[in-house]
Amino acid sequence: GGAYITEQGLCWGLNPEPDITGSKTSSFTESIQGLTENTVYYVRAYATNAAGTAYGSDVMFNSGYELGTEALGGIVFYNDGLGHGLVCAAADLEPRMSWGCYGTLINTTSTELGTASANTADIIAGCATAGIAARMCSDLAIDIYNDWYLPSKGELALMYKNLKSAGMGNFDNEQYWTS
Repeated sequence: GGAYITEQGLCWGLNPEPDITGSKTSSFTESIQGLTENTVYYVRAYATNAAGTAYGSDVMFNSGYELGTEALGGIVFYNDGLGHGLVCAAADLEPRMSWGCYGTLINTTSTELGTASANTADIIAGCATAGIAARMCSDLAIDIYNDWYLPSKGELALMYKNLKSAGMGNFDNEQYWTS
């Protein structure tokens, strides 16, 4: 309506089209606190002026697991907001292990998020040496979880940003291998 905006922010809830009578914040950039893990939420922007309150479109997300919590055999370091995420082992494997077969070209790997499992398989297929980082990760079993792999560069960067930089996880001040 062109009038001065007196209030704005985000509102959210468990049902589509949440409104300002429920949970809300007066910021577009503030973190939403107090969500229940692995729950679908709806959020939308709002603005209020003399003419009333207008709302933006709904955005649906799954809260997933909170970063830094223990889940699924490790520590959560990534949550995509769609109910999926990534965990890393809570403790380092054997320190100073070899990356792999030095001088052997493995040119099918990627640094991107979500490529590490395929990268690890490619490294193992291209290098029969025992005790290498990729094989150690692939052979790892924690509780019932045996689908571990050497992280991609993008995944290791998220571990650093979301865990180590926040004082979470059990990271040494050492260099880490990536796939």
